[in-house]
Amino acid sequence: MKLKEEFKKFVLYGIGGLVALLINLSLAYIFTEKLRLFYLLSAICSYLLSLIFNFFFQAFITFKTKRELFFKRLVGFYSFQTLGLLLYSILVFVFTEWFKIFYLLSIILSSALVYIFNFLFSRFLVFKK
Repeated sequence: MKLKEEFKKFVLYGIGGLVALLINLSLAYIFTEKLRLFYLLSAICSYLLSLIFNFFFQAFITFKTKRELFFKRLVGFYSFQTLGLLLYSILVFVFTEWFKIFYLLSIILSSALVYIFNFLFSRFLVFKK
């Protein structure tokens, strides 16, 4: 029973993460192509903005946070996401500059790799019971 619940959380985390990724990609495209920001700055800004949606989805849908723990978990979530952002930024840069992968594809690859890291930190440290 416990494994089934954990798998459900993992899938829900992925759904929220997928929507956040779509937000991230859309904003990165707008920032880079329309506003002419450097792709890495666009990727960082869009990642940070997509975290707003991601936190609320994870807090209230995936992990069902109680309102009295909201602020504590918000701070914890953003603290760990900062580590994720560092890893994500490095990966986007490496994929784009070293491997010459298109920046939007680099964002997708980096997000996929950081997903597991973020899930584990969120599940066992930020949203633990």
